[in-house]
Amino acid sequence: MKHIKSVCCLLSGMALSVSAQNVMTSSPYSMFGVGEISQGLNGQNVGMGGVSYGMRGLSLINIDNPAGLTGMDSCKLMMDISVFARNENYRSKGDKNNAFTGNFSGLVLGGRIMRPWYLAVGITPYSSVGYYFKSDQALEGTAGETVSSTFEGSGGLSKASLSNALLLPFNLSIGANVHYLFGSITQKETQSSIYYQQDLDARTFYADFGLQYHRLLGKHTHLSLGTVYGMKQKLSFNRTTTITSSSGTSQEKERSITQYVPMYLGGGLSLQHRTLTYALDYTFRQYSVVGSDNGTVKFKDTHELRTGICYFPSAIETYSRSYVQKMHYKLGFNLSTPYMQISGKSGLNWRVSAGLAFPVMNGLLNTAFYYEHTQYSGNAFQRSVIGMTLSFSIEEHFRKIKL
Repeated sequence: MKHIKSVCCLLSGMALSVSAQNVMTSSPYSMFGVGEISQGLNGQNVGMGGVSYGMRGLSLINIDNPAGLTGMDSCKLMMDISVFARNENYRSKGDKNNAFTGNFSGLVLGGRIMRPWYLAVGITPYSSVGYYFKSDQALEGTAGETVSSTFEGSGGLSKASLSNALLLPFNLSIGANVHYLFGSITQKETQSSIYYQQDLDARTFYADFGLQYHRLLGKHTHLSLGTVYGMKQKLSFNRTTTITSSSGTSQEKERSITQYVPMYLGGGLSLQHRTLTYALDYTFRQYSVVGSDNGTVKFKDTHELRTGICYFPSAIETYSRSYVQKMHYKLGFNLSTPYMQISGKSGLNWRVSAGLAFPVMNGLLNTAFYYEHTQYSGNAFQRSVIGMTLSFSIEEHFRKIKL
């Protein structure tokens, strides 16, 4: 029997049949590495393309660049709760499939602890595995005979974060995130009367850091510059394999599999002028450190550019305070290189987004809609996604417990 790790050579030429709901992903390529990396599914700025490195605001919990936490209202406790839903279409060598996915995508809580110190805690998805497909393989030494195999995977990794930031003199802020990465992945293969299952379990800590410089350029103009750095971290999976056949069931705990959380480096800026905020981010991620045990799929370093704009009529006191003028209107665009190389082919990914933020009770309901397209050369792989996210941002005064 061919085990799951060898099935990658089948993906470039098979008919895929994917079906999923209430999960994080349905991509057949989530079977490689640590799964499909979760990005752009939570937070207030999804409608602005996910810009974050230079962003700061009274109601913004920015853990992508933890230094931005110092922009929060010092007398309020903030909380963001995010969910997403999306419809995905895949095409590989002329074969097509479609799937709907959706789930919870983030919970973050933050506020000021004392005068220079800001703190946030949160839990968000890091990667997701979700696939189901069948493949017919030719039997060696036979003429025209095939055997059908079914491949299925689920699970993923989650990230619990503790974020700290300090407001320094000279308009500087520094911040650090300590993340606890945890989760499990199950991969199954069924072929005739033989059943193979691989269970992977991983836990590790890693950290990343942020810096922001911010200043007023005029009465209604504010500039913020930010940079972030995340360290490479070893990630060990404990593996248990179970094989069931007509002769019985055997289980074996094998040596751990080593993967890595990639190093990344990024920078960005935001410029707020009267009612408009403009933002731009660039990120480099060293995904080439992620292992792949075959030649069909390889991981490679990525470059990503994100840009966004937000129109907020009530940003200036002289504007009237009607409900429409209290809303935020957002647009964003992303351009990046995918972190996987398929059959030696590279590709390009782009995404457009738009969002509205509605005042609701003592918070904001942030809605974002986006279209994302990934295209590999040689028709190796194509993916189109139409999705939306909802992020409810709540704030409460907690002056009485301030230090």
